[in-house]
Amino acid sequence: LDGDRLTGAVRYFDALTNDARLVLDTLRSAARHGAAVCNYVQFHDARREGDFWLCELMDQHTGKSLTVRSRTLVNATGPWAQQVRHSAVKLRLSKGIHIVVDRSRLPVPDAVVLTEGKRILFVIPWGERVIIGTTDTDYEGAPEDVAVAQADIDYVLHAVNERFPSVALTQADIVSTWAGLRPLIANPDGSPSDISRAHQIRCPEPAWWDVAGGKLTTYRLMGEQVVDQIIRHLGCQAAPCRTAVEPLLAPDEAPHFSGTLPPECNQKAVAHYLQNEWAIHLADIMVRRSGWHYYQREPSRTAEQVVAWMAELAGWSAVQQQREVATYQAMTHTAHCAAMS
Repeated sequence: LDGDRLTGAVRYFDALTNDARLVLDTLRSAARHGAAVCNYVQFHDARREGDFWLCELMDQHTGKSLTVRSRTLVNATGPWAQQVRHSAVKLRLSKGIHIVVDRSRLPVPDAVVLTEGKRILFVIPWGERVIIGTTDTDYEGAPEDVAVAQADIDYVLHAVNERFPSVALTQADIVSTWAGLRPLIANPDGSPSDISRAHQIRCPEPAWWDVAGGKLTTYRLMGEQVVDQIIRHLGCQAAPCRTAVEPLLAPDEAPHFSGTLPPECNQKAVAHYLQNEWAIHLADIMVRRSGWHYYQREPSRTAEQVVAWMAELAGWSAVQQQREVATYQAMTHTAHCAAMS
């Protein structure tokens, strides 16, 4: 650490999570409790008919249109919430990015908090890697197009090198990057960091709930509050909420394929993602299930092995394998180019 004017430090305890795994484990828990979970199904519109909502959906994998009838509807679509028809949500999107480097380049034993103006950044040990971030800047583009920009990388590297001058991290040290969006409730005053992270639950139309804002640390509370409102609306009986005490996964479900670190890259893990976590494409596993794309030094080589296992398990042809690899490479190359631009 830079010792100039250093007079002391504060140690406190926090928690580490993997946001993608948290989403998937929540879905697995929902399925275990009777929910129907559908991947690659897009919501187009809904209309009120009597006491029901008729929802128009599109199965993007098969191209088939679906109509689902529901007594209630919850719009919990994060940064896309204000784009959903009938939504009354107004958001101010804030972009945050992370970079990953080898832990040998920045061998911190524990997470370190860095102050940068009014912001704080974290240096977080992640197995053989270290995660560094995050930024907090306004974002006005399409949520699905969010990407890491060169200015973001420069900002993070500068903050780290200022505190650890002997490390001298450079662009060449970066193993991977990613960007995400905070769907903050719109507030025209102040910078993104000043905007409240509180969540908002509104019912702008009969039996329609908009849920927006909030953080990972409050998502189960948000879910509990929404369900309570739906139960009151429907006038039905329900057992007391168990979300505060019930783990998402049973002890025998969690250890092998779900954690803050990516699992070992093997065929058993690939089979699990295909059979139990609704994976359809190579990118589903490399990016959204395992995290191997962000952790492995040569993710393209890992992807070649993973697609071979997927082909064996799912019966893909050579053409399908090539298509999957090409799609994965195009997606990750676009993100890489955005970071380098």
